[in-house]
Amino acid sequence: MPSEPPTEIAANSDSGDQSSGEDVGADGAAESGDRDDRSYEQRVMDRLVPDIDVGDANKPDTHKADGEPKNDAEADADAELADALEEIDDDLLTAFIRIVVSIKAGILLVSIGLLIIGFQGLLAVGGGFIAVGCLAFAHAAQRYWSHKQTRQQVGGG
Repeated sequence: MPSEPPTEIAANSDSGDQSSGEDVGADGAAESGDRDDRSYEQRVMDRLVPDIDVGDANKPDTHKADGEPKNDAEADADAELADALEEIDDDLLTAFIRIVVSIKAGILLVSIGLLIIGFQGLLAVGGGFIAVGCLAFAHAAQRYWSHKQTRQQVGGG
């Protein structure tokens, strides 16, 4: 059966391993006498899969975390971006985020509507999604226009 290993092959491969010397496992102990206690799959895995060194606890970790900048130029760019974000007016940032969310919602709804019409043939449901997506686009445009008008009035007055 495919789930049970052939016993002749396992017996032949064990005698070949013992004649070449003792096998050393991950813990450094000789395992030549313990081979009979392990299953065929374990013996094959020990032969095919190399021992993986997961590191030494005594060695310091020299790898930087993903969030740390790799060089001075990246650190300077991150500092400049942080400074620029701090200088942005809260009203402008809020308007920007709301406009972006409205545009993304519009894209998502129009796409879902087109997929429903194309794959399911449900014109009413798909048309509803498309209509709501177009309303989201209109809301984003109206929010942009009103924010622009407010900024011009404050700046001009």
